[in-house]
Amino acid sequence: MKRMLLIHDLCSVGKAAMMNMIPVLSVMGIEVCPLPTMLLSTHTGGFGKPEILPVPGNYLKESLRHFQRENITFDCVFVGYLGNVPMVETVLELLKTGPAPFVICDPIMGDHGKYYSNFDDSYREALCALLGEADLLLPNLTEAALLSGVPYEEGMTGEGLHAIVSRLCEMGMKKGIITGTNVGEHRIGMAIVEGGFVEQYTETEVLYQSHGTGDLFDAVLAGAILKGATLKEAAFQAHNFVAACLQEKAGQAGNERRRPAVRAAFGKTCDNLKKMSR
Repeated sequence: MKRMLLIHDLCSVGKAAMMNMIPVLSVMGIEVCPLPTMLLSTHTGGFGKPEILPVPGNYLKESLRHFQRENITFDCVFVGYLGNVPMVETVLELLKTGPAPFVICDPIMGDHGKYYSNFDDSYREALCALLGEADLLLPNLTEAALLSGVPYEEGMTGEGLHAIVSRLCEMGMKKGIITGTNVGEHRIGMAIVEGGFVEQYTETEVLYQSHGTGDLFDAVLAGAILKGATLKEAAFQAHNFVAACLQEKAGQAGNERRRPAVRAAFGKTCDNLKKMSR
């Protein structure tokens, strides 16, 4: 069984971060070993201001030393929400020790063209140092623009997107998937970067919003890669799963007559995910 070290935040209530990724990866047959960066009473969206406890960086360092003493190895390290500059520096130090042969990083820090409220340029500068340590980078379009320094424009394609990718590759990005590249009304896109080439794909957008979809995408993508899928195959498996989840939620909230068909499609998608664990 493949084993992943999951470095991310943990919220008690609300489906996001570790709470979304662990069950999906487990269904896919991946052993997930969580190493939290921050503890939250709830997800940050829709529950008021949560209680937050940053995990001391020394805990992560000593945990990794413990793993090494016990010869506990990992096939992959996934780096998600880090929360502050000292934690970024701690994780960068840990990655330099080579805890796994494959490192995935989702540089969570913003959306819709701006930083999340608790981040600024100093956090972006700290995250830039992680680019050279990650084998696969998973930013959304805002995060890709912020990291690269290329001015953000909604729905960037063509020259703008290629400028972002070119700059990120210069900064150390090896492979990447840039999500949220909207390319028109009710169309959602993603750009797959591999071997210095950019391929952009678009799909019909599911008109339903929900927290935690990025974590679902990351989980299926990482699990599929660990199961032997190519980057492109894994990206489409992840996209299809997230789309099926959103369609299921939209069906629950919407047209009763459409619900059986939506649920059947969702069930088929989940069955396909389970088959990957074999």
